[in-house]
Amino acid sequence: MKKMELEEGLCRVVITEDTTYTIGSADNRYYNAVLNPAGYGRGDGTTTLCIDIDLLIEQLRVALIGSYHTCVSQCAVLEGGILTVLQNQRVTQLRVTDGTLLRSVDIGGLGCHYAIYQVDQAYLICGELEIAMLDAGLNRLWSFSGADIFASVTGKNPVELRERSIVLYDFEDNRYEIDYDGNVIS
Repeated sequence: MKKMELEEGLCRVVITEDTTYTIGSADNRYYNAVLNPAGYGRGDGTTTLCIDIDLLIEQLRVALIGSYHTCVSQCAVLEGGILTVLQNQRVTQLRVTDGTLLRSVDIGGLGCHYAIYQVDQAYLICGELEIAMLDAGLNRLWSFSGADIFASVTGKNPVELRERSIVLYDFEDNRYEIDYDGNVIS
């Protein structure tokens, strides 16, 4: 089972996929909160993330319903008691102390998005057809696309975050290097 684990101070978050969750069913496991920011209905193609939050003195379990194309392995960032979760083209923020939904934004863009990284006070979103930078308010600052999907047929990491730049490889083994402002270096 794929999972993501994050820690900050006295808070530990474990994110897995709840493959048995059905919207509207009475047979779902117990959650302290069920969040469905995009308003998916029963029968829609969805992935439900099970977010287990351990605050040492209290444990919370939150279900976050989102796009079927959600990837679990690099889907979230935890900072300042705020969990920021990427579910394909939607970014959702919740407060870990009580599971409250703070903000949820459809970021649009090209293709599926599969990873989120914190870069200073912004978020780098990696997808199959583009990478994009969002500011702290989840507004798109810039995006970059290559000639093909960002995937390597030669075993290279398709997205490499360096100190001053981002190196990308596409399916045709083209190499791109851009800075954190979205400007092409090479």
